[in-house]
Amino acid sequence: MEESKSTIVENGDEYEPKRSTCKNPKVYPLHPSWLILFTMVAGLAVSGPMSGMMFFRYGYRKLGCILGSLLGLCGLSILLFAFLWDVEWYWAAFSLTGIHLSTGSILFLLLKAPHRRFIKINPLPPKSRTTHHEIIGGMVGGAFTGSLIGTVSTVLYILFADRLFSMFMPIDFVDVFAVTRVIVGGLIFTLAGAIAGGIIGSHKPSISSSQLILYGLILVWAHHTWLLALEVAIAIPGFQAGAATSKGWWAILIPFTLFEFFIGFWWSVLLFFFIVSVPSKLGKLGRALQVAGINLAAGITLCISFGYPADAFLALGRHFEREASMGKALWCYEQGLKKMPEEGIASYLQYHTALLHYRLGNIHEAKQGLKRVITKYTFNKDLIKKSSRFLENLNRSATKKRVVLANAQTGTSYKGGYCVPNSLALVMRYWGSEITSRAIGREITGLGSGTFVVNQRWFAEREDFRHDFLPMASLNDIKSCIDGGFPVLVYVPSHVFAIVGYDEALETFVTYDVATHDVWVEYLQKDFIKAWKKQAATLALAYPPEKEPSIPRDIHKRLIRLSDDYLHFQLHYLDAPTDSLSMPHLMRAAGDTGEFFFPITILYDDFPGVRKTLEQRYNTQRIVDSIQAYFWDDFDEGIHDAGQYHNERWAQPDWALKYSILYLTAQGRFDMVKKLTERIDEEGQVSEEILVNMGMIDIAMGRFEHGLDRLHRAENAKNPLYTALAHLKMGKDQGAIRDLVKIVNRKT
Repeated sequence: MEESKSTIVENGDEYEPKRSTCKNPKVYPLHPSWLILFTMVAGLAVSGPMSGMMFFRYGYRKLGCILGSLLGLCGLSILLFAFLWDVEWYWAAFSLTGIHLSTGSILFLLLKAPHRRFIKINPLPPKSRTTHHEIIGGMVGGAFTGSLIGTVSTVLYILFADRLFSMFMPIDFVDVFAVTRVIVGGLIFTLAGAIAGGIIGSHKPSISSSQLILYGLILVWAHHTWLLALEVAIAIPGFQAGAATSKGWWAILIPFTLFEFFIGFWWSVLLFFFIVSVPSKLGKLGRALQVAGINLAAGITLCISFGYPADAFLALGRHFEREASMGKALWCYEQGLKKMPEEGIASYLQYHTALLHYRLGNIHEAKQGLKRVITKYTFNKDLIKKSSRFLENLNRSATKKRVVLANAQTGTSYKGGYCVPNSLALVMRYWGSEITSRAIGREITGLGSGTFVVNQRWFAEREDFRHDFLPMASLNDIKSCIDGGFPVLVYVPSHVFAIVGYDEALETFVTYDVATHDVWVEYLQKDFIKAWKKQAATLALAYPPEKEPSIPRDIHKRLIRLSDDYLHFQLHYLDAPTDSLSMPHLMRAAGDTGEFFFPITILYDDFPGVRKTLEQRYNTQRIVDSIQAYFWDDFDEGIHDAGQYHNERWAQPDWALKYSILYLTAQGRFDMVKKLTERIDEEGQVSEEILVNMGMIDIAMGRFEHGLDRLHRAENAKNPLYTALAHLKMGKDQGAIRDLVKIVNRKT
């Protein structure tokens, strides 16, 4: 274009273009068609300022500045409105998509003619001729470079994101999760590299090695800022909602994979060329910074478009709840409910809204909220059960005390097997330590495999803390520790968590438990004790030595007496050959009094040679009484998974109960065995193994009907011989023949 005035005849009309500031611009405006893609993915908040810059480049400077600013603000306002709009998520999503499609199309139409005029005045440089071989070579080279750089950068990104986000969601949660993300990342970079390489090969067949490295780094930046935006806008809310509805880390993996394969690969290429289209290094740096903002806007837009605002409010509410900002958490949960989310999330939000009202002293609102969980938000049966019991407790005794230790909080690392680091860090930080769960986990925890109790104690003592165990404890022991200002660590099957308070009205413990749907949990005491008794009803206290005088006196005496005994009990299967037990550790664990009877029952059955020593050393009647007291109430063989999940419809043999029954049988206490097992059967679930024992005792005592009923309930037990003999005793020959045929069939 000449500096002097020029006139172009276009479609029969004379048009006088704006002056250009340079004869041959090095940076050409984007083609207006790009605005449709940018608007659909990142919203008007991005495409509006872009269109203003394009008008500015075409010579309409004032119009470009005003239009770009107004459209950017308008785009942000639209996103905020869509995020807060209290309608079903799909109405907000459809409306936002429609607005973006229409505004993107309008911007394209508005800029189409000015762009064409600009190109006519400033024609693009002639395209060099390329062959199919050069294009294919570019694709192969791009795929190889993308695969190599992309895989390495994905590993580094996962480590970075894990450090940045592991308090909110699992990144390096388990090996399969991390490996899956590396594989998907490598595939996406391979595909994106192939596309970018093919386009570059068709325009610039020959590039230097330094340019190749620079292009690879730009592609990495474009893609990983996109991933980072997805982490913030979708993955964190998605995981928090998934945790609330039992989907776990699959709530992250599946959306990430879908977004990557349907959007990520071509979007990264688009942003790559957006950056490299500027020739200067400073210009590329400026575009790279813009890309970070573009991807953040894209994450927010996709969050709304795919129905994640309710999840985001849920995640914010959980964060504020951990920070003890109950008012802010309540507002977030109420906003999430207004979004009318899917049923599982709605049940969770309503349940927690009711609990927060209760904690804030709004008893009437709490009761109304619990009623809505029972009558309206009925998706989650477990929450209905808890709400019913809470409502019943509040109606009966709403004025009873609630005790919660202040400042019992810490950052959470969502990693496989990190229950000990998270819980121990909470307790140690409560006492003023600066230790983090990540620091503890690096020392003593295997990712996905957990922590040995002995290592837990070793680490606490290395940090100048006392760490004592109390087996055979009671619910009142936990409450006494809380009243004394001590948070309590408790053990359930394959898990440990912290109790930091209790509520006499709700009849709950206030727990900090990273393996559950929540972190702060109102755990019903009647449910907790069943899981707790699966692990010898053991509590642990970690505390600075100077706090020892503050431990309640009775608990302190038993800690001194039983703490080391329990530690030796934990060592009895570690300090021994595979599939065997360590008798010295068990003898030490039995202690002087035998009140911790678990080691004694194991020794009595597995080491017959020490029976006489045990009978001389310990009072048999005391052990029998201890067994009865322990198993008589609040015990069954229902499944209690890690955390606070109960499946009492299915039972699994409990080794402690098994050894105790064998001990009672060896002592000839058949009546005790019968009464104890019947009591457990009446109050909860028993395993097939116990059913068989009960049935055999009934048959031995001549109670054939009861015995047969119990043996038949044990469907998988191999007992047709005994049922056949029972049928013969009762004169039921047909039943005896049927059972004998089963034996023959098994033999053959």
